[in-house]
This record gives sequence, structure tokens and C-alpha cells, in this order.
Amino acid sequence: MLDQTLSPDDTLDTAAQYWVTRLKSAGLDPDEDEADLDADELRMRDEQRHLARRTIETYMVALNLFLRWAERQGRSRIGDLRLDDLTSYARSLRRRNYDLSQRAQQAQAAGEPIERLSARTIHGYVRPLVGFLALADSAGALNFRVAAIQDEIKRVLPRLPEPVAPTPPDLRRLVTYYDRPRSDDDDRTERLLLIRLRNAALLHLLFSSGARISECLGLDVGDVCRDRKILQQASIYGKGRKEGRLFIRRAAERALLRYLEARKWPPANTALFESLDRRTAGSRLSRTTGWRVVHAAAEVLATQLRLEGKVDEADLLLTTSPHTFRHFVGYHLLNEGVALAEVSQILRHHSVEVTRSYYAAYRDVQLQEVHDQFSADPLEEAQ
Repeated sequence: MLDQTLSPDDTLDTAAQYWVTRLKSAGLDPDEDEADLDADELRMRDEQRHLARRTIETYMVALNLFLRWAERQGRSRIGDLRLDDLTSYARSLRRRNYDLSQRAQQAQAAGEPIERLSARTIHGYVRPLVGFLALADSAGALNFRVAAIQDEIKRVLPRLPEPVAPTPPDLRRLVTYYDRPRSDDDDRTERLLLIRLRNAALLHLLFSSGARISECLGLDVGDVCRDRKILQQASIYGKGRKEGRLFIRRAAERALLRYLEARKWPPANTALFESLDRRTAGSRLSRTTGWRVVHAAAEVLATQLRLEGKVDEADLLLTTSPHTFRHFVGYHLLNEGVALAEVSQILRHHSVEVTRSYYAAYRDVQLQEVHDQFSADPLEEAQ
């Protein structure tokens, strides 16, 4: 299907299939047949894609919703699309007079008010469509140029609030939760010992590197280990297939060493964090399980903090997720005086402006403290 080109007479469904195929194959060798690849080769192939599967699925949802709307407007071919269709569609999403889901249809049939979509959801439904139309435009299949509607789309879309990183709890106590057995039963079998050591290694790696949970869970043994020695840096591919480095500090190094020794040094191409549940043993640890590992430790420590009378700190700790470690690293580095540009590189943000927008509120507080500490006070008049 990649060999074909689009024309104004092609149906929107045909164009949609062509676009999705392009998304799924972006960055891949076109000569490889997935049917001939084993599980490890398929995983490596997925890692080579320019877009993650979850992102592609989100784009497909956005496209399918637009195609349903276009059908209601009498648009069946690419050439039927008009210059103002995308802006009209965006306005309909803002008014929420378009039934986006079965739940919305049921609510409307029952006479119940339909909730408006959030600004971020509307952006998620409209932004991918620009890429879809740009593909059709590049093939000469549209009766207008996509560049002509870009500014109008920006005006129609609701304004998004500036992203602000939430204030994280102090995670220095949480990260060591799995370092030692909590009871006599914790390490009574080899499997339970491995689970504890794996969980400890995961928390230490999150705490050390500020990595995204998907980046940690995507690592293989060989990414962090050479000749039975833990590396100080691990190469990873984050958002947009951008290569980056995870920095492994001494505490994380020791936790990984204990974990891999207990696993008897598995092959380099083995998943670093494996499931040890009886039903899914041997498979790569899932994001859901990674979240549970973090939250289980946070719940126990929050209970202890409540007993110590630290109710607010306990409530904040209960909001901990794997991503909270990333915010903690960012806040801690800034608090220690690390330059914003260096924090941006450590967190592997797309640009320093992304880091600045996330931590702008924190920087304001820091600046206020500096201002209060070093600004001059007025002289009091002599009585």
C-alpha cells in the first residue's frame, strides 16, 4: 500500500488506511516481513518506529472520529474536503454537539447534559489530523493547501494551560523501601527474594536517573551491564526516538548488582525487569505492575507517616507514581543550584523551554527566597 499515491477521487477510508500504514512503518526497513520475526525481533522492530504504538492508536482514534464527522457532512472522497472543514470540526468539538462516544449518545437519548471535552482532549483529536491532511496535500489530492489553515486552527483550538510540574514528596525514604526484607516471610523462597530485589532495583533506577517508567522497563540486561559490572550510564531511546543517557549512581548500581547476581547473570538480550508472577513469568514487566511496585511502597510509608502525625506528608506521598521520581529529580537538582539547561539535558526534555515551563512555578519560589534574603531593607528613621 505504501507504493500507491493518493488522488482526489480516493475515499477518505482509503486515505486513512494509507496514512496509518505510513505511521506504523515510519523508521522501519520496508523489506522486513514481520511474519518471519520472533518475539525479540518484533520488540526491537517496535523500538525502531518513529512513533510508539500507543501514539499511533491515539492518532487512529482521532482520525476515526473525524471520518465519522466528515461522513455526516457528506464528505466521502478526499477531494470533497473543504478549506474550513477542520476548523468547523474543531468548533463542533468545543461545542460538544457531536456524539463522540456510545456513552454520549446514551446520555443524549436520556436527556442528560453531555460533558464538554477538555482543552487537552480537543487538541488530541485535532492536531493529528493536520498530519493526515498534509499527507494528502503532498500527493496533490486536496483542493486547498494545508498551510492556509494552520493559523486558523491555532485560533480555533482552546488555549492549553501551561504545564506545571507538581511539587513531589520527599522520596529519599521511599526509594530504600525494598532494600531489606520487611518480615521473615519476605525472602522465604527464591521467587520472593527476586521480586524484592527487582523492586528495589527499579525504585533505585527511577530515583537515580529521573527516567520515565517506559524507559526503565524497556531496558535489557546488556544496557546496564558489561562483564558482570554495572555501567554508570545506559543508552535509551525516549520520546520521538531521541537517544539519551540514564545516569546510574552508586546506590542504584548496588541494587542492580544484587538483583542481577540473584538472577545468576542472565543473557544481555534479556529484559532487565521481568515479571515473576506465576502466570506471566519471564515476560517484560508491565507498566501497570511497575506502578503497583511504587504505590505499594508509598502506601506502607504513608501509613507510618500518619502514625508519626505527618498527615500532610502522608497524603502527598500517596500521590506518588513512577513519574513522581522524575519530578523529584528535577526539583532536587534545581534546589541544589544546577543550571536549568543541565537539568533539561539530564531529564532529556526536547528543549530547555520545556523544562522552564514545567518548573517555572518552582523557579519563582526560589527567586522569591533569593530576593527576600539579599534585597535591601529600608533604613528606620531615628526617633
